[in-house]
Amino acid sequence: MGYVVGASFVTFAITVAVLALMGLLSVHAKQFGALGVLLGLGTLAAWWLCAVGVTYYAWKTITHQHPTPTDTFEGIRRLLRPAAALFVVDLIISTVLFGDVAFFALAFKARGGAVLAGLTMVCAYLALMWSLMCVWHLPLLAAQLEMESGPSVRVILRKSFLLTADNPGFTVGLFVVIIAFAALCVISAFGTALVFAGTLAFLLTCSLRELFIKYGIVEEEPEVVEDKPWKLPED
Repeated sequence: MGYVVGASFVTFAITVAVLALMGLLSVHAKQFGALGVLLGLGTLAAWWLCAVGVTYYAWKTITHQHPTPTDTFEGIRRLLRPAAALFVVDLIISTVLFGDVAFFALAFKARGGAVLAGLTMVCAYLALMWSLMCVWHLPLLAAQLEMESGPSVRVILRKSFLLTADNPGFTVGLFVVIIAFAALCVISAFGTALVFAGTLAFLLTCSLRELFIKYGIVEEEPEVVEDKPWKLPED
């Protein structure tokens, strides 16, 4: 619990610091457009790297590897290249898909028509499917580090699609929980927001491990044997 609070607080602090810098520069900049985009991307990248390190720690914890807080930085170091590549891919695909939804929705609102309505629905479905796949990206990034195929972007995208397609109810339920928890963090401001990153990392990692047990990728933990007091055998 201490790690969850500490890691979440550091992630929160870094994100707020970058946002504060963005706001400070915006006051003194006459044209903030391009600079604002760069700082916004920097904020997302900083949060992403923090989340990568925390998720790596969570995976080692869930798999009983007895990590220390310094493993958070070790995870960032080991996963830096695939994490950066996955960040770029996620950002591009998300921008395109949600941009298409907004474009066709506005076009349908302005002009109407069955074609625009159909295109809006198709894009919305693709954006939702992509959002569900993104649920598994971070935990898969950490888990794949110990697997033969490695944490490549192609493998993570393929496995996230298969997990989502084969477990739609489980993934949708998990997605709803994440949205609800995020909304609670926003409402509470400095309350549960301070445990968001750590809680999310452990939630996603535990969920992925349950699916790995289902597919036989990892073994299920044995039941706890009752610890009975020792006594001499009766004659």
